[in-house]
Amino acid sequence: MRFLLLFLASFATILSAGEFDPADNTIVLGKRVGLIKSGMTSTDIERAYGKQNLRLQKLPGAEGEEIDGAKLFADTDRELEIIWDPEKEKTKVVFDIRVIGKAWKFENGLKSGMSAEEVEKINGKPFQIAGFSWDYGGYANFKGGKLDAKVSIRFSPSSDEVPDYLQGDKQLSSSDKKLRAVKPLVDEGITVFMR
Repeated sequence: MRFLLLFLASFATILSAGEFDPADNTIVLGKRVGLIKSGMTSTDIERAYGKQNLRLQKLPGAEGEEIDGAKLFADTDRELEIIWDPEKEKTKVVFDIRVIGKAWKFENGLKSGMSAEEVEKINGKPFQIAGFSWDYGGYANFKGGKLDAKVSIRFSPSSDEVPDYLQGDKQLSSSDKKLRAVKPLVDEGITVFMR
């Protein structure tokens, strides 16, 4: 009996520490968003954060379409939009997570409002940004960098005047001097890939 009590006490200590803390708002790319890990279902997320905090609903997708998902902690500083794997509709397995609330912190320092230069440091090298002023404008391609296949980030220029050279369906280097002149910053709503 004493062994069981010691085991339960140590298990409770483990659960309240680090990655098991439901108040932990840390994002570790490739591993977790708070308590949410790859392969978790809506039921797992309800167990971790409480059924009352997860609201199943349609979410905005690309080009005006709607996709199956949920909001966790809707309308709070911990809000997340969870997109379910389209190939596992019945079990609702987490696919991507859009970080909406400002309480979430990336372990590597990534955040909305960062410049291309700051993101280059986190990525470990320059990357590509799609030309602005179209449906996929401003999205980053981190191929070969530390952020490759881990996040989707969209940049918007800080300048009101964006030359034609920086617009349309083309790829621009994050180190391009003309691109840097319009001071592109990371938009809110960074998407974390959980696949």
